Amino acid sequence: MTEEKKHQIKLENDKIIKDKGYRVNDWLPILETSSFRTLDEIKGRMSVMNALINIAFEAPVYIIKEWLENQNLLVFLSDAEKEILEKDNDELTDIEINSLNWYLESLWALMWATGMIERLAAEDYVGDHMVSLLPNLQHGETNIKLERLSKVRTEIELYTMLDYYYRLHWYCVDERLNGRQAKLNEGVIYERRKSLEWAFNRENDWDNVEMGT
Repeated sequence: MTEEKKHQIKLENDKIIKDKGYRVNDWLPILETSSFRTLDEIKGRMSVMNALINIAFEAPVYIIKEWLENQNLLVFLSDAEKEILEKDNDELTDIEINSLNWYLESLWALMWATGMIERLAAEDYVGDHMVSLLPNLQHGETNIKLERLSKVRTEIELYTMLDYYYRLHWYCVDERLNGRQAKLNEGVIYERRKSLEWAFNRENDWDNVEMGT
């Protein structure tokens, strides 16, 4: 994608954001991107997040670990996630449980990226139908619903959405730093942007995605 196209996307996103009544930073730079992740990598990350979310809702850690092993998904775990799976439920910290709760929003963004959902509106939380689209571990389902995903959206679609959330993230952070209340949930914006940043940059490890604004 050319720098000219990226600049055009920035201008279009800035207009959308302004029209919604949020502030923009005209000096916020254009995002640099490297190589996009493979479909298998994206499906693997989605599968891991979908499984680990269950731990936040008190599923036994050892059962989730066994499921991941049986579905050949352990290779997609981050270092922090591996540490979680070595603990008992009562050993998990509040920070770990909270981070797994936020996987709902991170996963929602990748569901958009793979065409499982049509919209990724910043003003809306995950849809009520989310659970029906994903493997239900409690009901003993395999990972087939995610394994059969066959494509990701185009580079322009993905970059446009990433750029949009990047600029919304700046707005949320700047409001907070200046003692104002953003009109959007900063956590939602952060988690969705993180997933898109991870997908667009293979140099980003999941535990250390660059999220500067």
